Amino acid sequence: MSRLAVDAGGTWFRYEIAGEEEVCGRVPAKSTKLGSFISSLLEKHPHIDAVAISFAGQVDEGVILSAPNIEIDEPEIENFIENRFGIPLKIENDLNCAALAESVYWNEKELAAIYSGTGLGCGIVSRGEIVHGWRGMAGEIGHIPYKKTPLRCGCGKDNCIELFASGSGMKKWMEFSGCGGEPDLRMLADSDRAECRKIAADYLEAMLTATATVVTLFNPKRVVLGGGVLAHNPDIVPKIEERIDRYALPASCEGLAVVQSRIENASMQGAKLLLDTMTTVSRD
Repeated sequence: MSRLAVDAGGTWFRYEIAGEEEVCGRVPAKSTKLGSFISSLLEKHPHIDAVAISFAGQVDEGVILSAPNIEIDEPEIENFIENRFGIPLKIENDLNCAALAESVYWNEKELAAIYSGTGLGCGIVSRGEIVHGWRGMAGEIGHIPYKKTPLRCGCGKDNCIELFASGSGMKKWMEFSGCGGEPDLRMLADSDRAECRKIAADYLEAMLTATATVVTLFNPKRVVLGGGVLAHNPDIVPKIEERIDRYALPASCEGLAVVQSRIENASMQGAKLLLDTMTTVSRD
């Protein structure tokens, strides 16, 4: 038998099949809908007996609550797949999957993974388990209130910290300030325009605030910083590590490690770890 792991992001649906078959691939997220995509893979590969999905949106107990960049045809996707194909499916927020993978990689049961890419997100692992909260919303650090702005976050609000500490936020500020180009922290920091330099300075300040908030609230032993923005600007991580105790509760910083992620596609790795926790059944 085989198992299917899927990383459902806003740009690509990536998949890996392991077991009797070894297959991997990707399709543009805009070209299909999640339920239809999973169904087509299961029909094409009848030996699959379990599915795990890392999902770039908000999920609660197998039900998709929101998906800003993914078209959804089956919100209750766990029940849909189990009822149609008779096999188990587990879906989890992508940052929770990333945190799970980071927890295993670093062998750390008290960990926070904060990723700054298109958006800003966080996954929390405590006592070796993902922290979900009442409706699966724990760790939505990108949408804590920060500063009121003339801009609009993807969630509809105008004061989210994601507007300062993400690629999409920087892009909005660049358009607003007339800086032009793609978000690039080094370019912004070296600009001869004060408005552009301020975007880079505001990014670091917001990342320090977001990281300190997570450290103060959840008291992890290790914070792993990842995502596209930080991958392209690794010098940001030591700056956060050096200054974190000025922003977070000092007692929460004792023994704290702040490190750069070393995992390629941690969300997919987390989905594979979810498969290890699932009971599989054979399809007739």
